Amino acid sequence: MNRVLFRWIDHRKVSIINRALRSLPPQSVIVDVGCGSGRILQRVHSSVELRVACDHDPQLLRVALSRGLESVQLDFDAPLPFPDGSIDAVLSVDAIEHSTNPQLVLAELRRVLCPGGLAIVFTPPYDSVRWILAERFHGLVTGRPADHIAPFTRESLEWAVSRLFDDYRIGRTNANLTMYVLARKAR
Repeated sequence: MNRVLFRWIDHRKVSIINRALRSLPPQSVIVDVGCGSGRILQRVHSSVELRVACDHDPQLLRVALSRGLESVQLDFDAPLPFPDGSIDAVLSVDAIEHSTNPQLVLAELRRVLCPGGLAIVFTPPYDSVRWILAERFHGLVTGRPADHIAPFTRESLEWAVSRLFDDYRIGRTNANLTMYVLARKAR
């Protein structure tokens, strides 16, 4: 049951990502910061030139590598190991809330984007009663608490994103269990 629910939630995220990435040319480079096992990145547009999975956990990166993805180990709270303006799209799916400095993470996502590049960030909405209840239910089922150290509400996410991007849109999906932002770096 738990796996089916999470697959449904991930399916909606992949749909949003793929719709947003339609505007990218086939030679694009996509980086997923906080990719976990790379399951979502693997399901993103296969027509792009390069998909890079980034995480701090070497075991998860081995799984991402076995999925055919390039992989890079990184410290989520340090500068990203990519040159300025070198990436066409960056993803961060349910990872930013695990950072001790989410503003630095967002600034790094923006820094590595090329002009016109796209940042896509998903995070739980901590202003949603449905999410709070789902998080508690998840803790009961798995026996593990969520390790979210930087939870976002819509207001706090908009404040953080608006400091770095002029062109952005915040949305919700998955019956209000997921909040996301699509932000484009100025050309």
